[in-house]
Amino acid sequence: MDRWQAALDTALSRGGRGMQKDMNRAIPCYVGGKGMYATATTREFKVAVIGLLEESGLGYDTRYRYYRRQFPAMEPQQLARMICDPIEIFDRDWPNWRAAQAPSRDEAELITAFFLERDARFRDEAQAAIYCFDEAGFGSGVNVMRFIGAGKPILGFYRRDPAERRVNVGNFLQLHMDYPTLVTVRAYQTPDDILSEARRWLAALPASR
Repeated sequence: MDRWQAALDTALSRGGRGMQKDMNRAIPCYVGGKGMYATATTREFKVAVIGLLEESGLGYDTRYRYYRRQFPAMEPQQLARMICDPIEIFDRDWPNWRAAQAPSRDEAELITAFFLERDARFRDEAQAAIYCFDEAGFGSGVNVMRFIGAGKPILGFYRRDPAERRVNVGNFLQLHMDYPTLVTVRAYQTPDDILSEARRWLAALPASR
């Protein structure tokens, strides 16, 4: 985790100053991966990529920017980590939204409905997606296909070392083979590999419309 910590601290400690340099170049992105039950592998990936986007001026994570408005005084690193948690834990609109629903409604359905509205907003605003495939499950697969259906490019990462993998690599390599113009998949060894490749990939995309 030390290498992750160095990568994300360097990026997020600058507090988005890169964004101030070139607002017109910033590409709205959806930083994704396993959500509920994700381990530090996925969570630190998301935090580091959010940091890269904020520091570089090449893009921004749509979820992070939304919750920056809800939590304007929160430290960038804290906010980036918080939004990796289930939405009902931290979203300030959830308690009032939940109270307005019928008491008899199933709690899991309510949480899903609230999450789906928010997540659809983040996906719709995004023009590209950057994914951690290391722990990707059914939910990640559904979202990736949503981006493919919308014709939005995806950059996905997985661990190079087979001993550290917890998923079937062939599942997402198929996406690249079926949709080579939309899906880019890269193996990584260190966090720096991810940040360097993400920077190159973003720089090659058309600027935000």
